[in-house]
Amino acid sequence: MNSQFNLYYLHWWTLTHFVFQSPRYREHALELAQRGGGMDAFEQVIGPVDQVQIEWHSYVRHLKSTLSGRDLKPVRSHSTLSNTNALPKP
Repeated sequence: MNSQFNLYYLHWWTLTHFVFQSPRYREHALELAQRGGGMDAFEQVIGPVDQVQIEWHSYVRHLKSTLSGRDLKPVRSHSTLSNTNALPKP
């Protein structure tokens, strides 16, 4: 098994979790899956990777803080999830 398997899994899991938890993106998650989930489909359905990546990384940092006990606010209330006007819609 590839030594990076757990890291890849963690990255894909956090991205998937972010898309499904985000009020801005969750309504597009099924369409993304139906299109095969590739990079072109991602950018057409969800938005430009460079912009979404900023929100996703912020989400992951908040998730890590919550899990470590440093941030006790639930992940769902995180600003990247509740601020749907942070970036223009695709």
